[in-house]
This record gives sequence, structure tokens and C-alpha cells, in this order.
Amino acid sequence: MIVLPRWFARRILVVGLLAAVGSTASASDARIYLTKGAIAISKLDFEQAIEAYSKGIAQQLSVKDRAELLMARGLAFDLAKKPDRAEADYTTAVGLVGESSPAAYETRGHFYFIHDRWDLALADYTAGAKLFPNDGDFPNGQGLALSNQGKFDEAISKFDEAVRLDPKSGTFYLGRAEAYNRSNRPQRALEDYGKALAQGGLVQREITRLRAGRGHAQLRLKNYDAAIADFNIALERAPRFVNVLKWRAFSYERVGDTGNAIRDYESALKLKPSDDIVAKRLQELRGK
Repeated sequence: MIVLPRWFARRILVVGLLAAVGSTASASDARIYLTKGAIAISKLDFEQAIEAYSKGIAQQLSVKDRAELLMARGLAFDLAKKPDRAEADYTTAVGLVGESSPAAYETRGHFYFIHDRWDLALADYTAGAKLFPNDGDFPNGQGLALSNQGKFDEAISKFDEAVRLDPKSGTFYLGRAEAYNRSNRPQRALEDYGKALAQGGLVQREITRLRAGRGHAQLRLKNYDAAIADFNIALERAPRFVNVLKWRAFSYERVGDTGNAIRDYESALKLKPSDDIVAKRLQELRGK
């Protein structure tokens, strides 16, 4: 599944309108190339998107427009599995507008984050937080990077800052909930999962994360029926989510539903045949 940054996902939503009404701008207008590239990405034609953005970059444009095209091309390169080229474009954009535009550090930080380069992601989010202290996306990014490094208390303090800056962001509560959950504080996690769901504004992948995480917190608290209810929703959205299949199978075991437990373990083992623990649980359940 392709995971687009929020800023680019919003662009995809409006390109249809832009294409429908046309443009009276000059051929050198960056919007033309940004729109062509976004349409190509929406069709999964990443090479065409790269070509469109490259043509725009070759024009005589403002520094701001050139940086935006570079960030867009960086995304296209990344989607085309050319991460070195993507990183080069993101870094050039940071050099051009990093001190004046939060998008530059946020975009490169996101790139490092999704490629599991936690130290570099943290460095970019930290730089952005210093330059743009009122933007909650930066402490949120710091929290995500720190959480993936296992530094949960530090992560939670960053999520606290993000929530303080924007208490209506469901995304920020979700990040903090996951940090609580991963550090074995399921009750605190449940509170923040509830706040994240109540605030709304979450994209589909975040809702899947929320349901999977909240189900896991309920599982830890031995609320097995509640856990199964959340896992059901998560698996409707992501049926190949192996960990959730295993967690739901275990929950079914706890409530005495051996048939559904076997079904979920079988599904999990098909997706991950090397999982010896699941294979053992299946053998034991089938022997009953």
C-alpha cells in the first residue's frame, strides 16, 4: 500500500478540480507541473510524475516554487523506489527554504521516518521544532521517532507538547496512545485512543492503527470481547495484518472460541509460515 504524506494526499484530492477547470497561468507556472505530477501519481505512473516535476524545476521559478517541486519529485522518486534520488531532492529543498517553510523539514523527516532512519528523522523534526515552535507536527514527529527508538518517556513528553499546541488533533493523541501501549501502560493508552477517536480527522491507516492498538490494550487488560471488537474493525481494513490476526486468535482462545482461534492462527501462519509459536498453538488447539 502506498502511504502518501498528508500534504500530498490533500493535493491528490484537488487535482481533479484543477484539471477540470483548466488553468490560465503561463507555461512557467509551478502549479501546472505540480498538478500534472499529482495526476500521474494518482495513476501510479511515477516516471511520468518525475518527468513533469523535472520540467517544472528546469523553468525560471521562484525559490519557493522550486522547493515545492523538488519535494514533490522527491516523493515520486521514493515511490519509484529510488530513495537516494528522493533524499537528494529533499535535502536540496531544505537548503532552499528550510528556515522559512515547515514543509521542508517535515517532508524530509517523514522520508527518514518511513525508511526507519530514526536518528535522522529525529534530527529533522528537532530542527523544525526549533524553527517553528508553534507547529505541533514537529514534536509529534519527535515523539514518533523516539518511540521507535524505545525512548517512551521522552516520546510521551513530546506528544504532550504536540497536544498542548493542538488539542484537537486526533493524530497527536494516537501517537501518545501508542507510546503508552508500547511501554505497557494499557489503561493510559486506552484513554488516549478514546480521545483520538473522539477528535476525528484520522486517515484510514491511522484508524487501522488505532483499532489494532486499542484492541491490544484491551487484550492486555483481559477485556477479550472488547479486544475482539476492535480487532474485527482493524482486520476489515487490513485483512493481512498478521499481528492482529494472532492477537485476535489469542483473544478467541481466552473466551473459549476454539474454532475462530484456529481460523485466525491458520490465516496468520499462511502469511508468516516461519512463525513457530503460531504453529505450536495450532497444533495444541487441533489436539483438543
